[in-house]
Amino acid sequence: MDTMDTKDRILETAFKLFLKKGFDNVSVTEIKKESNITTGGFYHHFDSKEALLIEVIDKYIFKFFNRTIERVKNCKGTPKEKLKTIISQIIIGYDSTTNQVTQLCETCEVIDYRNMHMLYLGSIQNYSILAERYTEFHLSLMEFIEDIIDEGKAQGEIRKDLDSHELSIFVQSVIDGTFLMWIAVPQLPLEKTMQTNIDQVWCHMKY
Repeated sequence: MDTMDTKDRILETAFKLFLKKGFDNVSVTEIKKESNITTGGFYHHFDSKEALLIEVIDKYIFKFFNRTIERVKNCKGTPKEKLKTIISQIIIGYDSTTNQVTQLCETCEVIDYRNMHMLYLGSIQNYSILAERYTEFHLSLMEFIEDIIDEGKAQGEIRKDLDSHELSIFVQSVIDGTFLMWIAVPQLPLEKTMQTNIDQVWCHMKY
């Protein structure tokens, strides 16, 4: 395989292992074995396991988040439907256009999105570059939510006396709280909770 194929294979293998076992429980030796590469092959592409983690999260998680925002921007539907779509896709990867959960790599089996969130949330505490990516994503998401709110106001579905920016922060807080509760309380009926929260938010915003 060429250089790009080898690097991609390492990234994909590491991503699957990190999701399954957690970053701390995966060794470079295991990554090399599962990727079928030598020590020299690994260090030709990555200085360390930490450097690999940063690329993995950037490639498979933050790019997914940003693609999701762009995809929902271009989808048809009411503001409420767009809000529900962006929340469900980001939290559990559910794509309402295909009725399937989005797979983040070519050879991945069904991904446990709870593990995905735990992986990047744990990492942003230790790596400033990932913390910056997280901040960039949140700012992009809040901006998009604000656009949805402005669209709803223009269509007469959302109260015009509410401040769109402050409302976007409120909605973002609801999203964050929903998936943090899901991580902390795995038995939580996530889809029902998401729907209830969306309905409550919409009830506050609508005329």
